Amino acid sequence: MESSIGYATFIASLLLCLSSFPTPFANARASPLIRSVCKQTQDQFGYNYKQCIKSLWKDIPTRSASNLKDLDISILKLALTNAQQSKAFFVNALNTTGNNIVKVSGAVKQCADSYDFAVDGFAFSIRGIKDNDKSVSQILTQVQDEIVRCEKALTSTEIELPYLVSSTNFLTMLYRDVTFLITSQLFPI
Repeated sequence: MESSIGYATFIASLLLCLSSFPTPFANARASPLIRSVCKQTQDQFGYNYKQCIKSLWKDIPTRSASNLKDLDISILKLALTNAQQSKAFFVNALNTTGNNIVKVSGAVKQCADSYDFAVDGFAFSIRGIKDNDKSVSQILTQVQDEIVRCEKALTSTEIELPYLVSSTNFLTMLYRDVTFLITSQLFPI
C-alpha cells in the first residue's frame, strides 16, 4: 500500500514537472507574432515553417516578445551569438591550418572575414533597431552577402564542416532572414 502511494506521488510529480516544460509547437500556436514571421520567412525564403518555429521558440526573450521591434532585437541577439560562434570556429581553423593547401586556407580566411563582418553587422543592427535607424536593412543585406561568400568559398574547396558549425551557420542565416523581414516591416522602403 505504502509503495503504491509513493509510486502515485512519483508519477504525479513527474507529470507536473513535464507539463511545466512547454513544447515548441503547442506554444507557437499561442504566439501569433512568431507564427506570422515564420510563415513569411517560409513564403519569402523557403525555410521549413516548423523548423523556424522551433528555432525561435526555444529562446525565452524571443518567445516573450510582444511586438515586432522586441522580436527583431531578440532574434538579432540570437544571430549575433551564432555569428560569434562561427567566427571563433573559422579563426581557430585559420590558426591551425598552417601548412594546409592554400585553397583551403583562403576559404577559411574568407569565412573568418565574413563572420567578422556578420558579428559587427548584427551588433550594429541591434543598436540600429533600438535607435530606429532605417539603414539596418542595408546592413542585413550586406551580412547576407558575406555569409554567402563564405558558403561559396567553402563549396569551392569541398571542406566538410562539423555538424555543429553547419547548424550554427544555418541558424545564423535563418535569423538574418527573419530579422530582415521584420526590419523591412518596421522601416518600409
